[in-house]
Amino acid sequence: MNLSTTRRMLALAGRGALVSGLGLGLILGCSNAVSPATNTVTAATASVPVLITDAPSDQLVSFSLTLNSITLTDSAGKTASILSAPATVEICHLNGIQAPLVTASIPQDTYTSAVIAFSNPAITYINSSGQPVVASPVLATTSFTFTFPAPGFTVNNTSTSLLVDLLASQSVAISGTTVTVTPTFSLKPVPPAATAPPTGQNGTGMQQDGAVVSSTATTLTIAPGSGPNFTVTTNSSTVLQGFTSLTSLTAGELVEVDFTVQSGGVYLASRIALEPAPPGGTMPNLLTGPVTSVASGGFKMVLMQGLGPAVPVSTSAASVFTVTTTASTTFSITPQFVSLSGLPFTPTFTAANLSAGQTVGVVASSIAGTAAAATSVYLVPQTLAGTVAAIKTAGNYTAYTLTLPSASAFGSLSGASTVTVYTSAATAPPPGVTAPPAIAVGSTVRFNGLVFNLGGGSFSMVAGVCPDGAPGI
Repeated sequence: MNLSTTRRMLALAGRGALVSGLGLGLILGCSNAVSPATNTVTAATASVPVLITDAPSDQLVSFSLTLNSITLTDSAGKTASILSAPATVEICHLNGIQAPLVTASIPQDTYTSAVIAFSNPAITYINSSGQPVVASPVLATTSFTFTFPAPGFTVNNTSTSLLVDLLASQSVAISGTTVTVTPTFSLKPVPPAATAPPTGQNGTGMQQDGAVVSSTATTLTIAPGSGPNFTVTTNSSTVLQGFTSLTSLTAGELVEVDFTVQSGGVYLASRIALEPAPPGGTMPNLLTGPVTSVASGGFKMVLMQGLGPAVPVSTSAASVFTVTTTASTTFSITPQFVSLSGLPFTPTFTAANLSAGQTVGVVASSIAGTAAAATSVYLVPQTLAGTVAAIKTAGNYTAYTLTLPSASAFGSLSGASTVTVYTSAATAPPPGVTAPPAIAVGSTVRFNGLVFNLGGGSFSMVAGVCPDGAPGI
């Protein structure tokens, strides 16, 4: 009996059937009408971390989408829901890294497929003239069905996490000024990390920014820009930057968290950094995204993520912000990168070498509409994709010459056609991958890291994560 036949039989059973409590914590309706019986899995539940990532589309600099529901189905046609409420996510900043979407209570079962329903796409892309275009995209469909490879996705009391990968390159088509969105996803289980990440790495490949909600001596709960709150656990190896204890944090302060997923669905923080507050003690506002143009006294950027009390709720990702700077605005490199020594160039980030194409975080003292006054600007990691044209050794680093695609947003904004990427023992492997493929000349690969402007049209990246290959080789 298939699912549609089952639903028709249930509908004939009468309107008086009540929905039984399933312990899933899901809101099944908001009216006072009696709901029909549902064909849902009723087994004991397991806590499953659900993460989200992105496979790139070269032209896009911002892409947000509201995920209305994610529904798993087993071989008997019974279903289980992952989301208890819609979640809006910005996709482009997840290129090459993973962020938490939700920790879901999922009935223990083996699921064969998943249906993702979505709405409200918002997109900014870089056109052939190197200019940002805030599109009015056409949504071609409102759901996508993914079939798990055999034997399916098994949830049990030692369950792994589930990774939702939005394949942006297959989801967005740009023809002239028409942008059509047909969201396409891949889902796969990811095993928990066997151990905590070693010290001295420039990241873990898993990251989340958010506002502090509450803390204890060993746990921290933050509110991201969208979706449910996110709680991490710390241990003696967790690095605290800008503060000395979790209990010293104040609700509303902004933090950046690197983490890994451990057994039992635990998020273990390897690093927590406190964003600097503007002068005067006001709560900070954080804007993150790529720079599209630089002028005297400021620059323009596309908003990927916005956090803080002054960020307008109506301001969506894909907005273009004008940022003003003064002589007192500080420029710095994110403290996430703890290993930047021994490079064949001096890694610096200043107002003088800020370039279009670089991704930055802006701590703003004030925001009015899409205008922001920056108290600090810092260089943050971004992902670049391309083809490896050459490989050489440079001291303790391996240097890859990466040829950018012709439609690369970074290439269009910066004018660069190649970037030299440096990896080392501090470059983290892809999350959940113990034996990533080697990188050779001709490989198409992504690197996530800090991009430095060396002048004369030359750019170099220090990679923190290598999503598609082995680091340090």
